[in-house]
Amino acid sequence: MKNKVKEFLHFGKSERNAIAILIVAILGVFLLPRYIFSIQQPTIIDNAEFSREIDEFLKRSEKTVAADQREFDFTRPDKSVAKDRIKPFPFDPNQLDQKGWEKLGFTERQAAGIVKFKEKGGKFRVKTDVKKLFVVDDEIYGLLESYIQLPDKVETAYTSDKKEYPKSSGKEYIPHRAELNSADSASLVKVRGIGPAFAKRIMRYRDKLGGFSDIGQLQEVYGMDSARFIQIQENLFADEGLIKKININKASLDELRAHPYIDYYIAKAIVDKRIQKGAYTDLIEIKEIPLIYESLFLKLRPYLTVKDAQ
Repeated sequence: MKNKVKEFLHFGKSERNAIAILIVAILGVFLLPRYIFSIQQPTIIDNAEFSREIDEFLKRSEKTVAADQREFDFTRPDKSVAKDRIKPFPFDPNQLDQKGWEKLGFTERQAAGIVKFKEKGGKFRVKTDVKKLFVVDDEIYGLLESYIQLPDKVETAYTSDKKEYPKSSGKEYIPHRAELNSADSASLVKVRGIGPAFAKRIMRYRDKLGGFSDIGQLQEVYGMDSARFIQIQENLFADEGLIKKININKASLDELRAHPYIDYYIAKAIVDKRIQKGAYTDLIEIKEIPLIYESLFLKLRPYLTVKDAQ
């Protein structure tokens, strides 16, 4: 038994050499990195330049943020957004194609809508005619006005209405006057300058609004231009008392956004404020909503109420 163990533990010369080399190699793997680390001088990193670059970047960022806050009007966000989006240049709206409208800053869909409007016969005779475009609000028009290559007003009255009027029989012509919120189609077409088709457009827009608070709103009717408006305005008037008001304490989001002056975001803000703070007690409270700036509030005021109709 002892002889077997002795034979098992006996190594030849070559085997002993191999074991020695293996031990040296193992020791080298563990000790060499420590030796190299002990003789190597640590590298001192100078962060001063990097720190200066960081400081300069932060200072530039603070200036940029401060400048943006000064330029952005948080009380009238639509004005600031329009200013950032619209890139005006001198243009004739009658000659501008879809690419031209897109270059001004309108979206592809908006530009296509404008072109479609012109293809259906829409024309621009004076600068303010551009405001009749649904995608051009007061803020956008203010940015574009000085670049529109059209006159400020027309000298000649609109005479191209297809409607024919009886020739003079020696009697003095007495113009017909119509009240916008109660007149039917038959009454409207008696006003010189309004034909059957245009009377229907006026009534259709009246239904969407709930009634006219001012005859100037006729310029928002599709196809209305300044020349036609000048001709008909003296024979029309609006009784604000006939307007159908929306009770903002009861109206749903869909009922609010159905009004031409209220988009989804404004309607949602009105409803959200009502849910959070409770019922409105005074219409002026909606001015606390950032999206409702002064001129929009004045447009909305005739159409909104906090009480049920008596």
